[in-house]
Amino acid sequence: MTASPKRLFAISLEEIGDRPKFSWQTGHGTHIAAAGSLNVITIRNRQGDEIASIPLKGPCLQMSWDKDGDTLAVITEKSNLVYLWSANSQKTNVIDTPAKDYTTVISWSKSSPILAIGTSRGNIILYDQPTAKKLPLIGQHSGRITTMAWSKDNLLAIGANDNRISVMSSNGTVLQRCDTTDTPKHLKFSEMKREKRGTYEESTVSAVIGKKHLGLWTVGDSNNNAASAAGSQLFTLNFQDKYGDISDYQWFGDGYIMIGFSGGYFIVISTYHKEIGEELHKTRDHKGYLSSIAISTALNRAATCGNGGIKIHELSDQYVIDSIITIDEGNDNLSDIG
Repeated sequence: MTASPKRLFAISLEEIGDRPKFSWQTGHGTHIAAAGSLNVITIRNRQGDEIASIPLKGPCLQMSWDKDGDTLAVITEKSNLVYLWSANSQKTNVIDTPAKDYTTVISWSKSSPILAIGTSRGNIILYDQPTAKKLPLIGQHSGRITTMAWSKDNLLAIGANDNRISVMSSNGTVLQRCDTTDTPKHLKFSEMKREKRGTYEESTVSAVIGKKHLGLWTVGDSNNNAASAAGSQLFTLNFQDKYGDISDYQWFGDGYIMIGFSGGYFIVISTYHKEIGEELHKTRDHKGYLSSIAISTALNRAATCGNGGIKIHELSDQYVIDSIITIDEGNDNLSDIG
């Protein structure tokens, strides 16, 4: 076991309040944004110096950096406003969405400067940042938008509490839909391990369905009727009851998924059709609970967070614990890592 990573700095509850949220800058990775119950976002560099402070008109609901890390988007509870902070100018622009309901989730495209905004009544707004144009897509779902994710192919997956997932192009054209047995959460795009690649670079949509199931759905070529029909069914994975609820999951490698559970366990599964559903690895990392998972392919490491601190594993051998990080402020209320 190697020595614990060096602590750089901490942001106290006195500075941001309780119920903290954070978001690491994409691309450059030199800034971190954090917010809490004091309704202010602080943006710090790696030395802990404050770069900017953004006052909010309500509790922070979500923060998200664009693909290059140039713009931080923020939404707050029970509001239709979106805050856009520029890392270049260090100025904040507040946009008012045309929807008359509340924003519930935001997601930046992986390949273009488009921000998708989901609302409490199932509407979607696509915001083109360079032109400041807003494309409202009314009635995409009949319930609250709960989760969204973009693919490398610039497709947008949307989940809502109407128990449905839809996939649309960046111009708002709906390509496919599928029904779920419960509310989808934690949508991600990736690629299942397969012998022959499909039309898209990332053709697999995954989501937590309810609390205990992981759904996988293949998005087919919209011009191919057979592929479209094949992609309309959701494949659901079930797990042992003793694991508890799904807390988090991450894709890595050639179609592998690491899944963390509230009971303190994490498992690794393959999405290859001959192995799908089989547990390739199982470890109980935390005796009480596990709340979050983070993976760094550059460092070949995976981290889990729960009571007892943070445990870092080698990706090539998850049984090996590389280091354990204990938190000076306490190890019993850890909720997220990244």
